[in-house]
Amino acid sequence: MKLSELLNIVLVLILIGVIIKFNYDESKEEKIANDLITSEAVMDSLHVKKSVGKRPFLFPMPIGIIGSYDSCGTPNVMAASWVGIVNSKPLSIGVSLRPATYTYKNVMRTKSFTVNIANEKLISYVDWVGHYTGKEMNKFEELSLTPVRSKLVDAPYVHEFPVVLECKVVEITNLGKHTHFVGEIMDVKVDTAILKADNKNLVDIYKLRPVMTGQGSGYFGIGQHLGRGGKVYQRLGIDPKSE
Repeated sequence: MKLSELLNIVLVLILIGVIIKFNYDESKEEKIANDLITSEAVMDSLHVKKSVGKRPFLFPMPIGIIGSYDSCGTPNVMAASWVGIVNSKPLSIGVSLRPATYTYKNVMRTKSFTVNIANEKLISYVDWVGHYTGKEMNKFEELSLTPVRSKLVDAPYVHEFPVVLECKVVEITNLGKHTHFVGEIMDVKVDTAILKADNKNLVDIYKLRPVMTGQGSGYFGIGQHLGRGGKVYQRLGIDPKSE
């Protein structure tokens, strides 16, 4: 075979190789582009919104055990998830109750209530008092819980519950199906075992291990710590001062 023929064959092979590589690179780039489009589509699909109507969707929701006295002086407790801090000065908490509940009538009469915070070990008690009424029974006796008469407000609190807020009603608002009671927090009592080691006026959330609800999804405990307030936002890497 002549040298010129051999060179022609080599050139043809090189040309074929270049064409194959070009087609492969083009196909690879097209695949990457398609993958990006698919990935973006998947991300967008995660944020497709659907109207589910008017629902009390606030996640999670705390659970407060509301303590009160009836007209005979019998202590009572009920579970309420529509409860939360509403003011800083005077420090106040709000709870919404239906007029059909026994607790509503008690609080309307005494203008006092307590909010008892449960831990995970007390979840059975939380569920029980949320399903039975105190109209025909003494819940404390049924559950062998210990009522303690508050010295600051006309309401009992539960000795076995680790955190107690003693509240005096300062405002009542009829909202419709519920009535909203705003209670000024007169004092908070906390089991010493759940206080922070480095600050005896603060509760250690991991020692308390409070419970919450998820709107029809039952009860939940706390999850992992996600970061300190005033520090987490730094992960965004956005400094308004630099703009």
